[in-house]
Amino acid sequence: MLCNSKINNRPDKLLQSSLIKLSFSLVSLTIVIIMFLLYPQYHLYLIILSAVVSCYCLIVTIKTLDAGEAAISYGGFANELIHNSSLACRIENPQGEVIIQNDIAKDLFKNSTVINFLEQNLSEENANKSAFYRLQSACQNLCRQKVILSLNSSAADRVSNSYEWYEISLQPIYLRKPQIFNGMFSIKKIRKETYFYWKMDNITAKRNMETIFNSENTSLHDFLDYLPVGIYTVNKDYRITYANHCFADFLNVSLAELSNKLLTDFLATNSVLPKFQNKWQGSLYFSLPDGSVKETFVLQNSYLKNTTPELHGVVLNHLPTTEELKDRIEQSSDQISWLFNNAPVGIMFLQSNGIIMEGNQVAFRFFGCSANELINKSIYSFIDEQNSEKLQKELKDICTHNKDSFSIDIKLKNECKKSSAMLYISPMKHLHTTDQIPIKGFVVYLIDNTHQKNLEQQFAQAQKMQAVGQLAGGVAHDFNNLLTAMIGFTDLLLQRHGVGDPSFADLIQIKQNANRAAGLVRQLLAFSRKQPLQPKLIDIIENFAELNHMLKRILGEQITLKFNHGADLGYIKVDPVQFSQVIINLAVNAKDAMNGNGILTIKTSTTTLNEDYQFGDDIIKAGDFVVIDVTDNGCGIAPENISRIFDPFFSTKENIVGSGTGLGLAMVYGIVRQTEGFIKVTSTVGKGTTFSIFLPRFENNEETTAQASLSEVVTGHNGTPILRVQEKITPPLNINQKIIVGLNVSNTIDRTQAVNTKSAKILFVEDEDAVRSFGVRALQKKGYEVIGCNSAENALECVSQNMNIDLLLTDMVMPGMSGAELTQALKEKLPKLKVILASGYSEEIVRQQLPDFDDFDFITKPYSLGDLTAKVFDVLNRE
Repeated sequence: MLCNSKINNRPDKLLQSSLIKLSFSLVSLTIVIIMFLLYPQYHLYLIILSAVVSCYCLIVTIKTLDAGEAAISYGGFANELIHNSSLACRIENPQGEVIIQNDIAKDLFKNSTVINFLEQNLSEENANKSAFYRLQSACQNLCRQKVILSLNSSAADRVSNSYEWYEISLQPIYLRKPQIFNGMFSIKKIRKETYFYWKMDNITAKRNMETIFNSENTSLHDFLDYLPVGIYTVNKDYRITYANHCFADFLNVSLAELSNKLLTDFLATNSVLPKFQNKWQGSLYFSLPDGSVKETFVLQNSYLKNTTPELHGVVLNHLPTTEELKDRIEQSSDQISWLFNNAPVGIMFLQSNGIIMEGNQVAFRFFGCSANELINKSIYSFIDEQNSEKLQKELKDICTHNKDSFSIDIKLKNECKKSSAMLYISPMKHLHTTDQIPIKGFVVYLIDNTHQKNLEQQFAQAQKMQAVGQLAGGVAHDFNNLLTAMIGFTDLLLQRHGVGDPSFADLIQIKQNANRAAGLVRQLLAFSRKQPLQPKLIDIIENFAELNHMLKRILGEQITLKFNHGADLGYIKVDPVQFSQVIINLAVNAKDAMNGNGILTIKTSTTTLNEDYQFGDDIIKAGDFVVIDVTDNGCGIAPENISRIFDPFFSTKENIVGSGTGLGLAMVYGIVRQTEGFIKVTSTVGKGTTFSIFLPRFENNEETTAQASLSEVVTGHNGTPILRVQEKITPPLNINQKIIVGLNVSNTIDRTQAVNTKSAKILFVEDEDAVRSFGVRALQKKGYEVIGCNSAENALECVSQNMNIDLLLTDMVMPGMSGAELTQALKEKLPKLKVILASGYSEEIVRQQLPDFDDFDFITKPYSLGDLTAKVFDVLNRE
C-alpha cells in the first residue's frame, strides 16, 4: 500500500471534505429552487426548506474557507521546511517537472531533472553504476532508496577535487488514496499522481576525512612495523599478539613464526620476564635459532585493554657498552684538553662576579702570572679602572638581555706583560634545555693586540701626515706665488733705488724677510715632500765627518756625541743640505730632551726589506736600505704624543722661552719621505728616544757620477732609475756682478747684449696676476716682446692668432688646462718652440706630468728678477 487508508486530519484532506459537502449543499439548494418553480402550491414548505438548505450552505462555506486557509498554511509550512533545509531538496512530479525546490537544489540541478543530472555527471567510479541503477529502479517502482554517488566536480562548480561525493535519498509522495483493486489502470493512476522527494547531501569532506584517517592509520601501522626499534605486544599469558619487523629481525625469525607464540619461548635459559607491572626496564637475554644468546635493553609498560591486561615492550638494540662509553668519554676529554690547553689564544672561565675559575697556559703567560696567582682572582684586578667599569657593564648586559657573545678592547695594568688585549666573551649556559636557567659564568678568549694597536696608530699617523702634507703642499704653492711677486717687485724697485737711496735699506729688509718666508715655505714643502731637491750620491760616513764639528757646537760641551758606523754602508741619494738639516733638527730635539746633559749616539747600519712595506698610504718598495739611528738618553716622549710629533706646529715646548715653530720634525719627515725613505720612532719615558731613518742604499757606480752628459741618472741597487738631476749650464759669458755689502745682487744681471731681443717673442702664462705682472714687466725691461696670458686656454687663443712665438714660460698648476697640457698642445703646433716650466714643487714631481720632460727647462718658485732673466737668456741663446 502506498499510503495509510485511515482518515487523518491533514488540512488538505479536511479542505477536500468541506468542498464535497459544499457541493452537495449547493446541489440541494438548486433542487429546492427548481421544486419551488414546479410546485408553487407548496411554496411555504419549499421556502422553509430553501432557508434551511441556504443556512447549511452558508455554514459549509465558512468551514470550507477555514479549511482552505489551513490547507494554505499547511502547504506554506512544507515549503518553508524545504527552503530552509541545508541540503539540496526538490519535489518533482512523475513527468520530471519541479513542484517545489530550495535555492541549493536550483543552483545544483539547474533545469535538469534529478535523474538526468546524476546520469550526466556520474563519475567513472565502479560502484557508481550499480548505485545509480538502484536509484532508477526505485523511481520506477515508487520505492524509497538511499545511495552514495561520486559526481564530477564540474557538476558541483568545484575545483578543489576531481569529483564530489553525495548522499542521495529518494522518497515517493502520494496525496490520493490508492484503489482497493489492482489493475492496469489503477497502477497507472497511482504512478501518475505520485511525486518524488529528492534530497542530496554533500559528504565530500566527510569522505576525505575518512580517507585521511584510513591513510594515517595505515601509515601508523607501517611506521610501527618498520620502526628501527623492536616492538612487541603480549597478553596476560605472555603470548605475542603483535610484533614488528625489527623485533623479528632481532630474533632472526619471520613474523609468521612469532604469531601467537609465547615470548618466553625465545628467552635464554635462566632469563625470566618480570611480572606485570606499570613500568619496567632492564636487560633480557634472547636465544637465537643458531644457538647464540644476545643481550639487549628492554622497556616494558602494562595497560588494560577491555579490562584485560596487556603488555607493550620495546627492545633497544645496538646500545654502546660500558667500554665503548668509556673510550668515547676519554676521547672527548682529550679533544677538550687539546682545544683548551693547546689553543693559540688565552682561554679563561669566569664566575658571574668576574672571579677566574680556570685558565690555560696562554692566559697565564698573558698576564705574567702563574696558575696559583691567577685562579680565584678577579679579572678586574688586572684591568685598568676605566675598562673595568666597561667590562662590568657588558657582562651585566649579557645576563640581562641574554646576549650570545660580545667583544671588548681593554687596556691592562702596568704590571702585566702585555699592554692591551681583545676579549671575546660568551655566556656559559646549559645547551640542551628549554628552562630559563641563569648564566653560570663566562668563557673569555684573550688575544694580544698590542702590536696591532701600535700598527694601527702608526697607520693612522701616516695617513694623517699624508693628509696634512697635501694641505701643506697646497699652502706652500700659494705662498710661493705670493713670494715670487714680492721678491720680483722688490728687485724691480732695487734697480731704481741704489745703495745711496733712502729707500734702499727698507727694500733690503723686505727682500730679506721674503727670503726668510721662502725658507719657511721650503720647510712646508719638505714636510709635504714637494720641496725642490738637488740630490746626489754621498758617502754617509764622510758626511757625518763634516757634520761632526757643527753638531758638537750645537750640542755643547755637556752632551757627549758618539758615532757607531757599520761596514759596507754604500751610498745614499740625498740633497746634502737637506740631509744636514735633518740630522741637525734631530740633534737639537735630542739636546732639549736631555736638558743639555747626556749622550747622543748616531749609529749607521744596513738592512734589507724582502717585501714591500706599507707606510701609511704609500708603499715602500723592497730593497737595501741604510739605517741611521739617532738615540738620546733624555726624558723620552709620552705615549699620547708619539702620534703627533710629526704634525706641523706641534711642540711640547710651548712654555719654554725661545722654543721653535714646531716644524722641525715635520720637515724631517717630509725630507725623508721625499728621498723615498721612511722614519720610525721608539721611545720610553725616562729612558730616551731613538729616531730610525731608512734611506735607499746605492752602490758606487762611476757611470752614474760621471759628468758625461748634461744630466745624470741615478739608479737604485737593482738598476732602476730613481732620480734625474738636470745639470745647470754656466755659459762662458762675462757677467757684471755688483757686490753690495750684505747682499749679492748678481742675479739681477743684464745679458741683453748677447741676444737680439727684438726678434725674441715670449708667451708668459701665469694665472696669478701679481706674478704675471712682475714677469711681463721684468722681461719687457730686458727688451723682449712679451705676451701675458692668465690661463692656458687664453694662451692657445693667442697662439692661434700669432704663431711667431720663440719661448713659452708657463706655470704648471693652473685652473682648467694645466701647464703640462698646454705645453704638449703648443709643441704639436710649434715643434721648435722653447719651453720653460715654472712651479713651486720639485722638479721630480713636474717630471711625472710630462713624459718628455728632458726636452724642456725648469725654474723653481719663488724666483727673483735675476733668476728669471738669466733662465730666459740661457734658453734663448741655446742652440
